[in-house]
Amino acid sequence: MTLSLLAVSLVFAVTIIGTITFLLSCLGVFIGKKFGHFFESRIEAIGGLILVVLGLKILFQHLL
Repeated sequence: MTLSLLAVSLVFAVTIIGTITFLLSCLGVFIGKKFGHFFESRIEAIGGLILVVLGLKILFQHLL
C-alpha cells in the first residue's frame, strides 16, 4: 500500500528489501554457528523471558 503511494519503482524496492533480508539472515546463521555453543543453555531461557515480557506488555496496554 505505501510503496504504491510513493514514487518508487516496485522492482527496486523489492530487490533492496530482499537483498537486505537475505544478508541479515546469512549474518544471523553465521553468528549462530560461531557463537551458539557459548549461549546454548541460556538462549532458550532468554528468548522465553523476552516473549513473556512482550506478552505482559501487550496485556497491560489492552487492560489500561
